[in-house]
Formats: sequence, structure tokens, C-alpha cells
Amino acid sequence: MSLLKLGRRLGLATALAALVALPAAEAQQRTLTVYSSLDEDQAKALIRGFEARHPQVKVNAILGSTAPIIARVIAEAASPQGDVIMGNAVSALMAADARGLLLPYKPAHFDKLSPFMRDNRPEPVWVGIDAWAASICFNTAEAAKRNIPAPTSWEDLTKPIYRGTITMPSPLSSGTAFLAVNGWLTAFGEQGGWAYMDRLHENVARYGHSGSAPCRQAATGEALIGISYATPGVRLINEGAPISIILPSEGLGWEIEALAIIRGARNLADARAMADWISSREAAEISAKFLPITAYDDIQSLPRNYPAGEREKLLKMDFAKLAANREAVMAEWQRRYGTKVPPRN
Repeated sequence: MSLLKLGRRLGLATALAALVALPAAEAQQRTLTVYSSLDEDQAKALIRGFEARHPQVKVNAILGSTAPIIARVIAEAASPQGDVIMGNAVSALMAADARGLLLPYKPAHFDKLSPFMRDNRPEPVWVGIDAWAASICFNTAEAAKRNIPAPTSWEDLTKPIYRGTITMPSPLSSGTAFLAVNGWLTAFGEQGGWAYMDRLHENVARYGHSGSAPCRQAATGEALIGISYATPGVRLINEGAPISIILPSEGLGWEIEALAIIRGARNLADARAMADWISSREAAEISAKFLPITAYDDIQSLPRNYPAGEREKLLKMDFAKLAANREAVMAEWQRRYGTKVPPRN
């Protein structure tokens, strides 16, 4: 609308005031940079909820797997470019905290959260969002054609009948793979866990970099079995993919997805506001649409076809130990199996 027309409607003084006020309003818009490893749809839903509560803040979301995001934060330590890490595995965040990369902050709703979904140290650096667990995506249509039975256990995956049919992510990139590896080390013991992974390695066609990709590969028939987690598989089932989600009998490695503020965040006030939002019941209600375990014990709203009994199969994980051993476990995994990991694009 031209200034003349606006002046006719509102009066020239009002029009000029509106034009002068516009840059000031724009100046109030702030950018919060969030590094996220959450499922993309979940990350977008949480960000929309935050922006609705804080319309003066625009979130710049950078999505990626756990390890690359932590590597980025380490590389930027002298001059942080991000404000918040959202949805990384707690063991990775604790390892980052040991390097002094995270800023302690107790969010507004911290005391209302489930005790195991919060950092209960005197100066907490992370707040839980949800928890996710390893599972198997299995292509039932392709298996029927080839007369291959469905596995029911992790040990089953080492049988000769599954040779070359399995894909999984690399723990060097993926938090999903890292929790699976630590689940095997927990379920079978350290020596037994590596012995198990040696046998599994013989049947793995290749490793990748995305925690959700193995389910997509199973859904398209590119692989018969994808070691992943339930959420992407359930979404594909509900879109008509011929796969099932299997929760192996030995138990499931799992992790907490959490939020932490990066030390040196340029937009600290809004970073703290994001932590406050993530700790709210409203945010937990959003996350409950994606995963069965949220920061509030009484909030659960699973999608259609989500497998029953996941919570009961969670192994007893020592997250402090996982954080302390993180680099050693990844180095050993790389030494044993890294030849099947393709370069990142």
C-alpha cells in the first residue's frame, strides 16, 4: 500500500508512525540456533510449539546425528555458533560436559519431571525430553518370498540364514547405534558383547550414518532387517510398508534424548527459555506422539501400531559409565568393524 493511500485511511501521522515502528518490530525478532538429533518431525513439532510461545524468537534448526553434532560443538568451542543441543543422547551430552562445553541450568519445570529424566547433580546441565530404544525393522513380505523366519532375539541375527541381509547405523555417527552397542555390552557383558558383535558383523551387509535409515531400507526391500528404533518403523507401517517391529527377547539398549545449553551461547536468555519450554508438560505431550517414554511418567500417547512392551524390555543402563567409556567403545568398534562404514556424503 502506498504512503498516500495509507495516509488517506489512517492519517499521515499514523502512517509515518507505522513505517517508523516496522523496523523496530523487526529488530525485536531474535534467532536461536538449535542443534538437534531428534526425529525430524518431532523436532519440528517442538520448535513450532516453542515459537508459538515465544513469537519474538525464530529458531534456526540444524539437524544431524549425535556424533557429528557433538563434534561440531567441540570444533566451535572457542567461538560457539549454536545456543542449544536438543535431543542428543545423555551419554554424549555428559561426555561433552566433561570437556566443559555445556552450561549448567535448572529449567522452570525441572522438579516436576520423572527423576530418571533429569540431571540430578547440584548443577544440572541436561534435561530429558524422552527415551528411545533399539529395535529391529523386519520386511515381512520379502521374508515370506524367501521363506526366511522372523528373528525374535538379538542372537538370532547371527544365524547364517540372515547373512548379508542386515543394515545398521555406525555408532561413530549415530546415537541409535551407540545405544544398541551399549545394550549388547550390557546384556552379554563386555567380553560377550564384543564376541556377539563379531558374529553379527558377519551378517551385516553395511553400516550407515543415520539411525532411522535402516528401517527405510527394510521398508523398501533394500534390506531384510534394519537395526534401528521403533518410531521410523511405525511411521512406515502406518504408510503401508510391509514391515514389523521386533523387540528382541534379551532386552533393549536405550538412551535418554535430552537438551543442554552450549557454554558461550550467544542468545542465552532464549536458550534458557527453550530449556524451560522443553521441561513443560506441553512439550512432553508433543514428544509422547513419537516415543512411549517422556519426561513425565503420566504422559503417553503412542501412535497406531507402536509395539507393546517396550518399557518392560529396557535394560538397566549406567549412563555415567557409558559417557566415561564412550571414546573407548567407539575406537574399539571402529577397529573391529570400520571397514564396512562408507564415507559420509
